[in-house]
Amino acid sequence: MSFTASEIAEKVDGEVVGNQATTISGFAKADSANSGDLTFAENEAFFTLADKSQASAILAPAGFHSNNKTVIQVKDARVAFARVLPLFFNEKSFKPAIHPTAIVADSAKISDTAYIGANCIIDEGSTIGSSSVIQANCTIGENANIGENVRLFPSVNIYHGCNLGNNIRVHSGTTIGSDGFGYVFDKDHHRKVLQIGGVSIEDDVEIGANCTIDRGALGDTVIGRGTKIDNLVQVGHNVVIGEHCIIVAQNAIGGSSDIGAFSVLAGQVGVAGHLKIGPKSIIAAKSGVITDLDGDNQYMGFPAIPAQEAKRQIVATKNLPKLSKRVTKIEKIIKDHNSPTNN
Repeated sequence: MSFTASEIAEKVDGEVVGNQATTISGFAKADSANSGDLTFAENEAFFTLADKSQASAILAPAGFHSNNKTVIQVKDARVAFARVLPLFFNEKSFKPAIHPTAIVADSAKISDTAYIGANCIIDEGSTIGSSSVIQANCTIGENANIGENVRLFPSVNIYHGCNLGNNIRVHSGTTIGSDGFGYVFDKDHHRKVLQIGGVSIEDDVEIGANCTIDRGALGDTVIGRGTKIDNLVQVGHNVVIGEHCIIVAQNAIGGSSDIGAFSVLAGQVGVAGHLKIGPKSIIAAKSGVITDLDGDNQYMGFPAIPAQEAKRQIVATKNLPKLSKRVTKIEKIIKDHNSPTNN
C-alpha cells in the first residue's frame, strides 16, 4: 500500500516540508532504505545519515530540513514512528475458527469471531471473547476468562480462575496463575500454603515471553491497565502493579509488593516482598529494593536509594584510596611529632 507524504503527515499530526505528493510505499532504517521508503531520525546524527540515504522522505522532529528530500516534521519522531509502522506492516491475521486438533470443553464459551489454534486446550467454564486469537499449544484453565481482542502467542498457559481483560498480548512461554511461593515451616518440614486467589490482568497490557505471574494466596495478583512487561519477569503472589508501568527484563518482584502507577523498573531489578513503591518511581538496572520508596523520584543501587544520593556515595567511594593515603600521611606526621626524639 502506498501513501503520499501529506497523507502520512495527517496520520501523525505532522507537517510536510517539501513535496507533499511524494509517494511512500515502505518504511526502513536509513542504511537499508530504498527509493519510495520513509525513514526516521530523532536527532541530528541520525538525520545526517537519513539525508544521505536512498529514502524518499524522512520523519523527523520540527526544525529539521533537507535540500533534496521531503521531510515530515513531527513533535516526537519516535511516537510518529510507532504510529506509521502499522500502515506498512501487519501482523499475521487469523480467520475465526477452532482448529480440529484443539480440545474444547462443552461448557466453554468461545466467541464466533475468535480463533483457537492447533493443540490448544480450553477447559470447563472458560470464556474466550470476540476477535481473540489463541495460537497453537495454549492452555486455558477451568473458569478462566479471556476478554476481547486478546492475543496469546504459542505455548502460553493460563491457569484456572484467571481473568484477562481486553486488548492484551501475551508472548510465548509465559505462565499466568501458577502457585505463589508460599510455605510455612511445620515441625520438621516446609508445609505448602494453598494458593486460592487468582490473577487479574487489566486492559491494554502486554506481557513478554517466558514470564511467570503467580496467583494470589488470598485475593488476586493484579497487573494494571496499560502496563508493559518485558521477557523473563517473575511476579510473585498478590503483587499489585499499577497502571502504565514498564517492567524491563529479568525483574523479580516479591510477593505482596505494590508498584505505583507510571513506574519504571529497569533490567534485573529485584524487589523484596511486602514493599510499597510509590507512583512515578524510576529504578535503575540491577538495583535491589528492600525498603518502601516514596515515588516520584529516581532510585538506584543496593539497597536502592534516591539516585542523587547514590551517585554521591559512588563518588565518595572512588575517593577512598586518596583519603586513605591522606589519613596515613597525617598519622605518620602525628606519630613523628609525638616520638621521644622530638621532645
